[in-house]
Amino acid sequence: MLDRGSIEENVRRACEIIKNVKADFICLPEFFAIPREFFGRCSAFELYQISSHAIDELIKASRNFDGYVVAGTVVEKGYYNTCYVLRCGEVIAKYRKINPTKDEIRIGIKPGKSITVIKTEFGRIGFLICADCLNWDTVTRVASGSDVIFLPISLSDPNHPPVEGHPISKKIADTFDVIVAKVSRIGVWNGKKFGTKSIVLSKDGIIAEAEKIDEELIFADF
Repeated sequence: MLDRGSIEENVRRACEIIKNVKADFICLPEFFAIPREFFGRCSAFELYQISSHAIDELIKASRNFDGYVVAGTVVEKGYYNTCYVLRCGEVIAKYRKINPTKDEIRIGIKPGKSITVIKTEFGRIGFLICADCLNWDTVTRVASGSDVIFLPISLSDPNHPPVEGHPISKKIADTFDVIVAKVSRIGVWNGKKFGTKSIVLSKDGIIAEAEKIDEELIFADF
């Protein structure tokens, strides 16, 4: 998903996608609603105020979607980076990022404490958020009890070193025999897009991958 530089436009686009897609699951990226530049000047409280509107709009949009909405992440009251799971207008689960980055901690975002794995008619669904995948203890706790892991990410720093391929997602899939669905936000800095491609993969290889670093709706049948 492309960061449009506007809270309203980011939320509008997310709701538009939810209302017009047919699938069993749909996943948005980390901090889907919050423009990249806000992180340099907003506190966790201010980001929470923004997020409150965003999640309310997604809940409304999910009433028109038959499957599960993995609602990217927003800043929850109490100042957690939280992934809500929605179905038919209801919040059925949420996961608070256990391993926030230094920049998140600096603005007041707190670490969560508990993993979240939900049982669905399609199997056990677990959740990690961005930097969580760098903490192998967190990964093990989630992946050992999951069939599918949704991994919303947001590279908000245009100077982040480029990464070839998807080594961490592949390692998780291979080690725990799970499907990993990594969903990225694409940023814009000085007119140039940056980020990483979204991908769905298993230990047997890539199931679906975005064609380039840009906004793209990818479908994966697993």
